[in-house]
Amino acid sequence: MSLTTPMKIIIAFILIMLIGAGFYLLDWQAKFQERDAQKKALEEAKQKLEKIKQDIAALPELTRQMEEKEKELNALVSSKMSQEDPQLFVANYIAEIERMVVGQQEATGDYDFDIQSITPGAATAPPPSAGNSTAPGGDSGGAQAPEALQGFPTRVFQMSMTGRYSTFVDFLYQLGALKLDRLVTINKITLSPGKQEGGDSPVLNVQIPITAYMKTGN
Repeated sequence: MSLTTPMKIIIAFILIMLIGAGFYLLDWQAKFQERDAQKKALEEAKQKLEKIKQDIAALPELTRQMEEKEKELNALVSSKMSQEDPQLFVANYIAEIERMVVGQQEATGDYDFDIQSITPGAATAPPPSAGNSTAPGGDSGGAQAPEALQGFPTRVFQMSMTGRYSTFVDFLYQLGALKLDRLVTINKITLSPGKQEGGDSPVLNVQIPITAYMKTGN
């Protein structure tokens, strides 16, 4: 069947319309997607900005809390560093560490956690100058003294202990929380496997030199 001229014109017009509509949809679909992505990014940026504004508003309160914590820390350190008789330094430390170990045994139920030996090193006088950063105890394994603590006499106590890993880790946390009633520093720990019973975690042998600071009342 031959098409008349008017039919050809109509068909051509329909084809042109379909091509135009397809181009319009394909082109604008990408633009719509880009617009949606930009709107989403803008919304996320607004949320981040709002969070930053909230953080800025909370900054004075956070600063106040930090200052209070610093005061608490200073008061705690002062209480731990009350005047101590140098002649009682070793005896006091041994009594304190034994009390702490017994408390750890009772808290964890790990009675394999125990002190095998304590060997106190020689007393170390404060460095002759503030700029001297030599570690207390020399080569005895003690930690390098923080600048704020370089004015305190120290002793390095070589300790041999036993205990399970989790108990020992908690013990270190307690030392960091000043539960020993004395400032201490540690920079070396030696662990070696000991006995193991059944499926329990093994009992470790621990060598740990602890630098203890004498309480001077400063």
